[in-house]
Amino acid sequence: MHMRASFNKLLQCSIVFLKMKCCLLTIITAFVLTSSFAQSDFIQLKKNNKVLELWFRGDNIYAQLKNGQWINAVIYKIKDDSLYLRPYIVQTYVNRLGLPFLDTTFYGLMTIHFSYLYAFPKKDESFSYVKNGLIFVLAGGGYLVLNTINTLSDNDPLFASDNLPQLCIATGVLALGVVLGLTHKSTYIVGKKYHIEYISVKPSS
Repeated sequence: MHMRASFNKLLQCSIVFLKMKCCLLTIITAFVLTSSFAQSDFIQLKKNNKVLELWFRGDNIYAQLKNGQWINAVIYKIKDDSLYLRPYIVQTYVNRLGLPFLDTTFYGLMTIHFSYLYAFPKKDESFSYVKNGLIFVLAGGGYLVLNTINTLSDNDPLFASDNLPQLCIATGVLALGVVLGLTHKSTYIVGKKYHIEYISVKPSS
Protein backbone atom coordinates (compact mmCIF):
# COMPACT_ATOMS: atom_id res chain seq x y z
CA MET A 1 0.00 0.00 0.00
CA HIS A 2 2.87 2.34 0.89
CA MET A 3 4.53 1.75 -2.49
CA ARG A 4 1.24 2.32 -4.29
CA ALA A 5 0.65 5.59 -2.43
CA SER A 6 4.18 6.74 -3.27
CA PHE A 7 3.65 5.85 -6.92
CA ASN A 8 0.35 7.77 -7.05
CA LYS A 9 1.99 10.78 -5.41
CA LEU A 10 4.87 10.64 -7.88
CA LEU A 11 2.40 10.36 -10.78
CA GLN A 12 0.44 13.37 -9.55
CA CYS A 13 3.64 15.40 -9.20
CA SER A 14 4.66 14.44 -12.74
CA ILE A 15 1.26 15.52 -14.11
CA VAL A 16 1.48 18.84 -12.26
CA PHE A 17 5.00 19.35 -13.59
CA LEU A 18 3.90 18.64 -17.17
CA LYS A 19 0.98 21.06 -16.86
CA MET A 20 3.29 23.77 -15.48
CA LYS A 21 5.74 23.11 -18.32
CA CYS A 22 2.98 23.40 -20.94
CA CYS A 23 1.75 26.65 -19.39
CA LEU A 24 5.27 28.02 -19.31
CA LEU A 25 5.85 27.11 -22.97
CA THR A 26 2.54 28.75 -23.92
CA ILE A 27 3.47 31.94 -22.08
CA ILE A 28 6.94 32.03 -23.66
CA THR A 29 5.48 31.45 -27.15
CA ALA A 30 2.88 34.18 -26.69
CA PHE A 31 5.57 36.55 -25.43
CA VAL A 32 7.84 35.83 -28.38
CA LEU A 33 5.01 36.33 -30.88
CA THR A 34 3.86 39.52 -29.18
CA SER A 35 7.38 40.88 -29.10
CA SER A 36 7.86 39.99 -32.76
CA PHE A 37 4.75 41.85 -33.85
CA ALA A 38 5.48 44.73 -31.47
CA GLN A 39 8.82 45.26 -33.20
CA SER A 40 7.23 45.34 -36.66
CA ASP A 41 6.26 48.52 -38.44
CA PHE A 42 2.59 48.72 -39.36
CA ILE A 43 0.11 50.84 -41.27
CA GLN A 44 -3.33 52.03 -40.27
CA LEU A 45 -6.29 53.43 -42.13
CA LYS A 46 -7.86 56.38 -40.35
CA LYS A 47 -10.88 58.61 -40.73
CA ASN A 48 -9.83 61.86 -39.09
CA ASN A 49 -8.48 60.56 -35.76
CA LYS A 50 -10.43 57.30 -35.74
CA VAL A 51 -8.54 54.12 -36.64
CA LEU A 52 -10.60 51.95 -39.00
CA GLU A 53 -8.14 49.15 -39.77
CA LEU A 54 -4.63 48.02 -38.89
CA TRP A 55 -2.21 45.85 -40.88
CA PHE A 56 0.85 44.12 -39.44
CA ARG A 57 3.38 41.72 -40.86
CA GLY A 58 1.67 38.40 -41.62
CA ASP A 59 -1.76 39.95 -42.16
CA ASN A 60 -3.84 39.58 -45.31
CA ILE A 61 -4.56 42.78 -47.18
CA TYR A 62 -7.05 43.42 -49.97
CA ALA A 63 -6.59 46.81 -51.56
CA GLN A 64 -6.71 48.79 -54.76
CA LEU A 65 -3.51 50.36 -56.00
CA LYS A 66 -3.27 53.74 -57.65
CA ASN A 67 -3.03 52.08 -61.05
CA GLY A 68 -6.54 50.67 -60.51
CA GLN A 69 -5.41 47.09 -59.81
CA TRP A 70 -6.98 45.20 -56.91
CA ILE A 71 -4.71 42.75 -55.10
CA ASN A 72 -5.08 40.06 -52.46
CA ALA A 73 -1.80 39.59 -50.65
CA VAL A 74 -0.08 38.45 -47.50
CA ILE A 75 2.15 41.09 -45.91
CA TYR A 76 5.60 39.53 -45.76
CA LYS A 77 7.28 42.55 -44.21
CA ILE A 78 6.68 46.26 -43.50
CA LYS A 79 9.85 48.31 -43.48
CA ASP A 80 11.17 51.70 -44.57
CA ASP A 81 7.74 53.05 -45.60
CA SER A 82 7.23 50.05 -47.91
CA LEU A 83 5.11 46.92 -47.90
CA TYR A 84 6.60 43.65 -49.08
CA LEU A 85 3.65 41.65 -50.38
CA ARG A 86 3.03 38.13 -51.63
CA PRO A 87 -0.03 38.41 -53.91
CA TYR A 88 -2.27 35.39 -54.30
CA ILE A 89 -5.47 34.32 -56.00
CA VAL A 90 -8.03 31.72 -54.92
CA GLN A 91 -9.59 29.78 -57.77
CA THR A 92 -12.21 27.05 -57.96
CA TYR A 93 -11.30 23.84 -59.76
CA VAL A 94 -13.10 20.54 -60.32
CA ASN A 95 -11.43 17.26 -59.41
CA ARG A 96 -11.77 13.92 -61.18
CA LEU A 97 -14.92 13.14 -59.22
CA GLY A 98 -16.54 16.34 -60.43
CA LEU A 99 -16.37 17.97 -57.01
CA PRO A 100 -15.28 21.62 -56.75
CA PHE A 101 -12.35 22.60 -54.56
CA LEU A 102 -10.46 25.79 -53.86
CA ASP A 103 -6.80 26.23 -54.67
CA THR A 104 -4.59 29.15 -53.67
CA THR A 105 -1.78 30.28 -55.97
CA PHE A 106 0.92 32.58 -54.57
CA TYR A 107 3.05 34.87 -56.72
CA GLY A 108 6.45 36.42 -56.27
CA LEU A 109 7.28 39.09 -53.72
CA MET A 110 6.38 42.65 -54.72
CA THR A 111 7.30 45.90 -52.99
CA ILE A 112 5.14 49.01 -52.92
CA HIS A 113 5.32 52.28 -51.02
CA PHE A 114 2.44 52.64 -48.59
CA SER A 115 1.31 55.83 -50.37
CA TYR A 116 0.61 53.73 -53.49
CA LEU A 117 -2.43 52.21 -51.75
CA TYR A 118 -5.58 53.89 -53.08
CA ALA A 119 -8.71 52.18 -51.72
CA PHE A 120 -9.96 49.45 -49.39
CA PRO A 121 -13.34 47.66 -49.35
CA LYS A 122 -15.69 48.51 -46.53
CA LYS A 123 -16.28 45.57 -44.21
CA ASP A 124 -19.47 44.62 -42.37
CA GLU A 125 -21.27 47.80 -43.33
CA SER A 126 -24.59 47.95 -41.46
CA PHE A 127 -27.77 48.56 -43.49
CA SER A 128 -25.78 48.49 -46.71
CA TYR A 129 -28.91 47.52 -48.66
CA VAL A 130 -30.41 50.85 -47.57
CA LYS A 131 -27.30 52.95 -48.10
CA ASN A 132 -26.68 51.63 -51.61
CA GLY A 133 -30.34 52.09 -52.56
CA LEU A 134 -31.00 48.41 -53.33
CA ILE A 135 -34.11 48.22 -51.16
CA PHE A 136 -35.61 51.28 -52.89
CA VAL A 137 -34.85 49.91 -56.35
CA LEU A 138 -36.51 46.61 -55.49
CA ALA A 139 -39.52 48.26 -53.87
CA GLY A 140 -40.10 50.92 -56.52
CA GLY A 141 -39.27 48.74 -59.51
CA GLY A 142 -41.23 45.79 -58.16
CA TYR A 143 -44.33 47.88 -57.61
CA LEU A 144 -44.11 49.41 -61.09
CA VAL A 145 -43.93 45.97 -62.70
CA LEU A 146 -46.72 44.54 -60.56
CA ASN A 147 -48.95 47.58 -61.09
CA THR A 148 -48.42 47.51 -64.85
CA ILE A 149 -49.20 43.78 -65.11
CA ASN A 150 -52.35 44.06 -63.00
CA THR A 151 -53.61 47.19 -64.75
CA LEU A 152 -53.12 45.85 -68.27
CA SER A 153 -54.56 42.45 -67.38
CA ASP A 154 -57.74 44.22 -66.21
CA ASN A 155 -57.80 46.21 -69.47
CA ASP A 156 -57.62 49.47 -67.50
CA PRO A 157 -55.70 52.52 -68.73
CA LEU A 158 -52.23 52.52 -67.23
CA PHE A 159 -52.07 56.27 -66.74
CA ALA A 160 -55.59 56.74 -65.42
CA SER A 161 -56.11 59.53 -62.93
CA ASP A 162 -56.50 57.12 -60.01
CA ASN A 163 -53.43 55.08 -60.94
CA LEU A 164 -51.05 57.86 -61.98
CA PRO A 165 -50.19 59.04 -58.42
CA GLN A 166 -49.20 55.50 -57.45
CA LEU A 167 -46.97 55.21 -60.50
CA CYS A 168 -45.35 58.56 -59.68
CA ILE A 169 -44.63 57.51 -56.10
CA ALA A 170 -43.15 54.18 -57.22
CA THR A 171 -41.06 55.96 -59.85
CA GLY A 172 -39.78 58.37 -57.21
CA VAL A 173 -38.78 55.51 -54.92
CA LEU A 174 -37.01 53.79 -57.81
CA ALA A 175 -35.21 57.02 -58.75
CA LEU A 176 -34.09 57.48 -55.14
CA GLY A 177 -32.60 53.99 -55.14
CA VAL A 178 -30.76 54.63 -58.39
CA VAL A 179 -29.30 57.90 -57.09
CA LEU A 180 -28.18 56.24 -53.85
CA GLY A 181 -26.59 53.43 -55.84
CA LEU A 182 -24.64 55.89 -57.96
CA THR A 183 -23.46 58.02 -55.04
CA HIS A 184 -22.84 55.32 -52.44
CA LYS A 185 -19.22 54.26 -52.06
CA SER A 186 -18.47 50.67 -51.07
CA THR A 187 -14.80 51.47 -50.54
CA TYR A 188 -12.64 53.69 -48.39
CA ILE A 189 -10.82 55.93 -50.86
CA VAL A 190 -7.60 57.41 -49.56
CA GLY A 191 -7.73 61.17 -49.77
CA LYS A 192 -9.22 63.99 -47.74
CA LYS A 193 -11.65 61.90 -45.68
CA TYR A 194 -9.53 58.77 -45.21
CA HIS A 195 -5.77 58.57 -44.91
CA ILE A 196 -3.07 56.01 -44.25
CA GLU A 197 -0.47 56.39 -41.52
CA TYR A 198 2.79 54.49 -41.48
CA ILE A 199 3.91 53.71 -37.92
CA SER A 200 7.58 52.93 -37.46
CA VAL A 201 8.77 51.21 -34.31
CA LYS A 202 12.40 52.16 -34.81
CA PRO A 203 13.88 53.57 -31.63
CA SER A 204 14.28 57.32 -31.84
CA SER A 205 17.87 58.49 -31.87
